[in-house]
Amino acid sequence: MKLFFKIFLTSFFILFSHSLAFAEKTNSKKQTSEQRKANHLLGAQSPYLLQHLYNTVDWYPWGEEALKKAKAENKPIFLSVGYSTCHWCHVMAHESFENTEIGKFLNEHFISIKVDREQRPDLDSQFMLVTEAMTGTGGWPNSVFLTANAKPFHASTYLPPDQFLSTLKHIEKLWKTEQTTLIEQGQQVADGINRYMNRTEAARSITPEVIAEALETTTKNKDEFNGGFGVAPKFPQESALSFLLNQAERGNNTALKTAMAALDGMIKGGIHDHVGGGFHRYSVDERWLVPHFEKMLYNQALIGNLLVRAYALTGKERYKQTAIRLFDYILRDMQDKNGGFYSAEDADSIDENGKKIEGAFYIWSKEEIEQAKISKSSIIHKTFPLTENGNFEGKNILHLEQLPADIAKSLKLNKQTYFQKLNRELEILRQARDKRKHPHKDLKIIVSWNAMMIEALAHASHILERKVYYTAAKKAADYITKNMLKKDRLYRASYKGNIGVEAQLADYAGLGLALLAVETYNPSGQLNKAPTKTVQRLADELQLRFGKPWEKEPAPFRMTETKDGISAFPPLDDNPIPSGNALALKLLHAIAEKNGNPQQKKKTLLLASALSGHALSNPQMRGVLVNAVNAASNSNTGFIRDTAKGNVKVHLKLNRETKKATVKISIKPGWHINSNAPLEEYLIPTEITLDSEKLAIKAFPKPEIKSLSFNKEKLSLYEGEINIIAEFPKNKQQEASKLTLNLQACSDKICLPPEALEFNFWQ
Repeated sequence: MKLFFKIFLTSFFILFSHSLAFAEKTNSKKQTSEQRKANHLLGAQSPYLLQHLYNTVDWYPWGEEALKKAKAENKPIFLSVGYSTCHWCHVMAHESFENTEIGKFLNEHFISIKVDREQRPDLDSQFMLVTEAMTGTGGWPNSVFLTANAKPFHASTYLPPDQFLSTLKHIEKLWKTEQTTLIEQGQQVADGINRYMNRTEAARSITPEVIAEALETTTKNKDEFNGGFGVAPKFPQESALSFLLNQAERGNNTALKTAMAALDGMIKGGIHDHVGGGFHRYSVDERWLVPHFEKMLYNQALIGNLLVRAYALTGKERYKQTAIRLFDYILRDMQDKNGGFYSAEDADSIDENGKKIEGAFYIWSKEEIEQAKISKSSIIHKTFPLTENGNFEGKNILHLEQLPADIAKSLKLNKQTYFQKLNRELEILRQARDKRKHPHKDLKIIVSWNAMMIEALAHASHILERKVYYTAAKKAADYITKNMLKKDRLYRASYKGNIGVEAQLADYAGLGLALLAVETYNPSGQLNKAPTKTVQRLADELQLRFGKPWEKEPAPFRMTETKDGISAFPPLDDNPIPSGNALALKLLHAIAEKNGNPQQKKKTLLLASALSGHALSNPQMRGVLVNAVNAASNSNTGFIRDTAKGNVKVHLKLNRETKKATVKISIKPGWHINSNAPLEEYLIPTEITLDSEKLAIKAFPKPEIKSLSFNKEKLSLYEGEINIIAEFPKNKQQEASKLTLNLQACSDKICLPPEALEFNFWQ
């Protein structure tokens, strides 16, 4: 690898300050886009690729044409990977890819390829791993140099223009003088990446001890003061938080506290868009104060779902209110009129002076707040610390120094009144902000991202009791199944109604889960034993296209149908989007639970076994996978469950104000559960206990008294849909309360074994 370091040193030890002089020297050589011809990106269905259509660089999309041209002309490949709302991608495009001298050099000596990482996450994953392995860091734009056979031999992220041109010239020289060495090095790198991405891990049993070990690993670098994990830059790490909340749903108090600390830090910080709702992608500091201002659909889906789960577990009003503002933002600003959800909003926007800067749309001077007719005695001024000089670019990023409940208490307001007043004033600010120049919006519709949002909205519609969220989820699901699921295959992305990129594992599995959520949270409460034909079709297609792990040796699914780039490989990490294998396991397990098919259950367990070692080897980056393996191996969590081999569905709803728990039980036609007094000693009654003590039931439903074919004696049964309302005492220990529903389901011919469903919550 000596040659790599030779290139690396040449590239990175040129003084950064030279870039300013270089930019001034070459600025006169730039052409406007109107003066240039379109390059080979013409016709692309990607906003990111189209942003580079008129660069001085003659870009090609990834594909056979570019790869064959590199071989035919024996030229190295310059591969640039990014996405349309990426700040540093814009910077490098402006500085380098619109520069005449750089463009001319690239066109003469390289084949240049542009990749949209959101359309092709398989290529992005492979080449980002190359960059991380070579440089110890990663980011976008990702700049990778490949041999004519597409083997990587050098990589970097953003480079200022003088460094970039120097690197190009040095690599061009080495390609002429030491091509054989570069080719050998590229093959070595490719082989190493291939081995790493396809490494195996021995299966592990999912025991309490193993989960405790995973929990300790996940929380070892938690930030005790600010919440979350690690130091700046600080990312939400939704996967790790999902694992923590899953453990909280199983009754773990420590896991809940760690998850709440992270969510509370984010809710208070500037990473939270207090005015418009939703969250920015990450914070550049450890306090969550100064965000990188872009907003991604997947962050909203994942964080929204975390907030809803945290609210269900704790009843804390701040999680509900933050979730509502987040989902309202999505429905207002990010949903296409036909139903699909857009991908992202840019970090950069135009300020009042016409200058494009990061965060201009989101920050406030005190004067701007007063111009919006927010008085100094308002809730806004009492909630957010505002200064004349601000905390970012001379203005204020709105943030909290206390939790909303503490602010309400200091103002001697109850939480509901406080949030009502605050939300009214925030809406005034939002309407004032809406008159500003909005950030660029990526109108691309990605199936797996939409699927996460559909699932989150459907869940939120039930927990937050807002049917409008279910309506939006159903509309999005209908749009995708109608426009992006064709007879022969699913397509991953749509742009302005045009599709083109084939779906990957996460798209098939994610859409299946989204459609199941639309079924599960249907406000009608109708119970279907079997999943819809579309869900089953997606599960079947998934197994045909991405591997059959239970044939021969159990193995994970591949990310793509065929090899492209360095290698075909199984997706395992949540980056931060849940991996395709985590979603696939969740889907197959959910179908097995729903239809009670023992063969399907066996396949699910084989897949869980194949994934268990991978999941536990890196639980902080694979929290969703850990959850999926745990559910398949042990039991599900959540406030809605399928049970009795899919013949019974149970909903738990809590009212912490009245101390009432409503257990809604939906029973498939032809089946029943025993009543609380089944009239036969050997039959198990339906009972509800709290922390092992029988709960006071306000009223059991009136049972059916009838005989069945296997028993001529009269039996007391529940059929159809019933509600059991229980009153629960206050838990003074500030620990989890465990509500257990005991039931036994029977048909006219058989009785299934008794089951005990456990639900943990905090009061």
